[in-house]
Amino acid sequence: MLFRSFVTSFISRHAKDETNPFFLYLPFSHVHTTSATQPMKQYASCSFQNYTSRGPFGDALAEVDAIVGHVKRTLEENGLEEDTLILFSSDNGPWMIQQLSAGSVGLLYARNASYWNVGKGSTWEGGIREPAFAVWPGKITPGTRSEETVSSLDVLPTLARLANVTLPTDRVYDGKDMLDVLLKDDGKSKHEHLFFYGGASCSGVKGPSAMRMKRYKIHFATGPGLGGCENCPTKCYCSDPHNDTACRPLMFDILSDPSEAYPLDGDLYSALLPDVLSLYREELKTFTFGTLVPAPDGPGEGPGRYGVCCDRERSCNCTV
Repeated sequence: MLFRSFVTSFISRHAKDETNPFFLYLPFSHVHTTSATQPMKQYASCSFQNYTSRGPFGDALAEVDAIVGHVKRTLEENGLEEDTLILFSSDNGPWMIQQLSAGSVGLLYARNASYWNVGKGSTWEGGIREPAFAVWPGKITPGTRSEETVSSLDVLPTLARLANVTLPTDRVYDGKDMLDVLLKDDGKSKHEHLFFYGGASCSGVKGPSAMRMKRYKIHFATGPGLGGCENCPTKCYCSDPHNDTACRPLMFDILSDPSEAYPLDGDLYSALLPDVLSLYREELKTFTFGTLVPAPDGPGEGPGRYGVCCDRERSCNCTV
C-alpha cells in the first residue's frame, strides 16, 4: 500500500504543474529476497498473500504487476499517458542459492557450464540478461520487439537526451543513448560490443570476464553465481590476454543458443577471434581501476542516515 500511495500522490501532485516534467524512479523491494523472518524470504502485502499457486515468490511478483498497472492507470487518469515514457526492467538474477524464493533462469540454464548456479553474480545469460519493456503511446509501436543489445547503463544518457540535459564531459560513460532502439521499429543499438565485469577471473588478469559482440557472447573466464556451489571451479579461458595461444575464449551464438549449450568452433570461431582479442586488449589497456568508497559516503550521511530518503537538515533516518 505504501508503494501505491506514494505513486498516486507523486503523479497527481506533479500533474497539476504542466511546466514541470517529473522523473519517478520506483525500485521494488518485492521479489528480491528479504530476511528469513518472511515466508520463503519473500514479501507480499495482505491482499496478495496466497494469491498465486507459485507461493510467496509468485505472490510478490503478482503485487509488482499490480503496482505497475496502478502507475499506468494513474497516468491515464491524470491525462499524462501520452507524455510519459515508462521503462521497466528486472534486476539481474535470480539468486539461485535462495532456491524457490529466487525465481528461475528458465531456458538460460547455461548447459555448457556443467554446474547449476548460473544466476545472479555470474556472467552466464542467467545472471545478466534482464527482461525489460518500454511504453510510450504515440511514440513506441505497441507489441514491437527488438534483439538489439542495450544495457541498464544506457538509461542515464537516454533520459538525459530526452530531457535535453548535457552530461558532464569530465568522465567516461559506459552507457549509450538507446532512444533509437526505443522509438524506431528497426532502431539499432550504439553498442558494437559490451563488456561484463565480475563473476570470474583468471589468475593475474584484472579485467572483464565476458563480453557481448553483436549476436555473440564471449567468456574469458567463467564461474558460479553469488554464493557459489560445491565443486564449481572457476574456469579460465584466457590466462594471458596478449598471447593468442593462451587466450582461447569460450564463444556462443547467443541469439540461436541462449542456453549457452553449444560453444562455437571451426571456421566461425577462427574468423571471430581476431576482433574479439583486439577489443579485449583495448579494454584492458584503456580501463581505469579505482577504489570504491562504501555507502553512505555523501555529505551529512552516515550509518542510518541516507540523503536519498531522508531530510538531512532534520538529521532523520530512513526508519523515522
